[in-house]
Amino acid sequence: MNKILYGGTGTGKTETLINTYIDLVENKNISSNEILVLVMNRNQSLKWRKRMELKSSNKIKRTSFFGFIQEEIRMYYPIILKECSDIKSYSVEPKFLTFEVSQYLLTKLIEQRRMLNNAFYDVASKDNRIAIDISSNLVKAASASLSYEKIGTRLYNSLEVKSDEKKEIYMTADKIISDYRRRCLECGVMDFAMALDLYNNILLRSDEYLTSFKNRIKYLIVDNLEEAVPSQIDFIEKILPYMTDSLIAYNNEGGYGSIFGANKEYVEQKLLGKCEIEKIDTVPYTCKKEMVEFSDMLFDGIETGKIKAKKCNLIERIPQVPLRSTMLFNVINYTKDLIKKGYKEENIAIISTYADPVTEYVLSSGLAKANINMINISRKNRFIDNKFVHALITLGYLCHPDEKIVPNRDDVKALIMMILDIDPVRSSILAGIVCSQNPFAKFPQVDEEGIIERIGYSNVQKYEFIRNWINDYREHEPLPIDEFFRKVFVEILLVYGANEEDIINIKRLIDSANTFDETVRNFHTIDVNKEFLKMIKNEVKAAESIFEMEEEDYKNSITFSTPMTYLSNSLEHKVIILIGLSSKNWLPRCVKELSNPYVLTSTWKDDDIYTESYEEENQKKNIAIIMRALLKRCSDKFVTFESQYSGDGFENEGMLSDVFDMIMGN
Repeated sequence: MNKILYGGTGTGKTETLINTYIDLVENKNISSNEILVLVMNRNQSLKWRKRMELKSSNKIKRTSFFGFIQEEIRMYYPIILKECSDIKSYSVEPKFLTFEVSQYLLTKLIEQRRMLNNAFYDVASKDNRIAIDISSNLVKAASASLSYEKIGTRLYNSLEVKSDEKKEIYMTADKIISDYRRRCLECGVMDFAMALDLYNNILLRSDEYLTSFKNRIKYLIVDNLEEAVPSQIDFIEKILPYMTDSLIAYNNEGGYGSIFGANKEYVEQKLLGKCEIEKIDTVPYTCKKEMVEFSDMLFDGIETGKIKAKKCNLIERIPQVPLRSTMLFNVINYTKDLIKKGYKEENIAIISTYADPVTEYVLSSGLAKANINMINISRKNRFIDNKFVHALITLGYLCHPDEKIVPNRDDVKALIMMILDIDPVRSSILAGIVCSQNPFAKFPQVDEEGIIERIGYSNVQKYEFIRNWINDYREHEPLPIDEFFRKVFVEILLVYGANEEDIINIKRLIDSANTFDETVRNFHTIDVNKEFLKMIKNEVKAAESIFEMEEEDYKNSITFSTPMTYLSNSLEHKVIILIGLSSKNWLPRCVKELSNPYVLTSTWKDDDIYTESYEEENQKKNIAIIMRALLKRCSDKFVTFESQYSGDGFENEGMLSDVFDMIMGN
């Protein structure tokens, strides 16, 4: 029997799914090998793992749809090789590109097009931003089972104002996608979009694969169906007839992942009518009934403009102040008072439109003075933020002069401060000497008596050690970049007391270098060491995704997050503090310069025009869904702070503050 659990936020759907899984394995003696569990992201998978207490089981197949596709392609790659003539390089299994490497490859193609053909001359975005948009478009199109060849045409046709110049931009983007895809497949590497395309068009049409799938998988459990992309919906629809039983959770209030390709409308068209619906009307365990009523009224007020007055004692509106800095200072004091009243740090979440470094620093440093910890779960740390990783990368530049990537003075200064353990002034002096060398920065011999006296004789000895190490390395054949990082850490940096967090960051760098090497080396024409160092120097960033979240330890810390990261991690708190309620950033534009998630989806009609009214409607719908979901994850108190002016000095004119006031009768 195929059943959908249909209910709102916090009604216990996930708990029912987990209990059903446990019952299948432990009471009905179903092998865990026969049960496929699809969850939204890695973080949810980790939560499932923590909550599932099984006496015994075989391999547990619990994964995101993305992870499932990759595993199936690895296992049945011979079928793909037989059917896909585009793949020229034969291997036991394909190499999968990370988002970072995919962006790097696209950036290289964009650089070439701009240099040789003056492409994108009317586009304001930088090369890496264009690469993110193109990569995102490719994933969204594949996720919606749309042809990659028509992405540009589809986007261009949706424009209100068309021109030959804009058409050329989208056609160029299509050519880059085609070149990128062709070259990757030739070399036997693929990103998720290509993997999904191959899975849908080869494996799911293969009798050999389908026969194997039917024999392997008998039961299906799916969480957060409302956040599924159309391709996942098509997959579920196709395999449902093969299942002995299936149980699917659907949050009728969700859909906050629409900007990442989720499509609730498509879910309702394709699946709701084909399964038994079990409606769950219980009051959410995550909040009180009073909060439910307020959240529903707020949703209606934002989306339709129809306001109903509803006092709610669980909502606390802190009066607006002129400056954002004052607002943040008030947030710090308010949070301190909460702790004094008995709330634990893990009971409190602070939500901001952007979890930017400045806001994070002001809040965390202010709270730290009262011995209160705060963790930013939205910020992806750059490699270079860790001093050990920064040192490894700087030594990578210095030890590979043939790559002609010159470190700047601040890079060298940070390296010297760490290795010599000296103050910034003396480090800056030595860094200046190093960076003044021509034709490339190198550690020269320090023999001037004045410099030696100022630096200190013991420090000069340490300086000589690193100088000799670099010179010795340069005289030999360069190592693969991941091996180089291992050598540097063991022979130079290990003695400087790296803690567990440092080791994790170093491992991330080495793993990233290794992955880059394994995938990019397949192209044969790319200098792996040089391009990896360039990629790090240019701070290549992955496209944002609801599907890839990192595991975090929230204990003994206040959670600081953007709304999307908070919801994607399925968190809940006793107190949620919303900062900057009057900011316009709560309604960001859905459309970017070269992308539009609502056009690259299965329910968009080819001849429709994406007007500004569509954009405003989607902006309001998105924030209405997000605000309702946040409110329903707050059990005790929902507190709002706001300032008249933003951090940039512009007046805040967002609509949320007015809607809150009208509902509460202020």
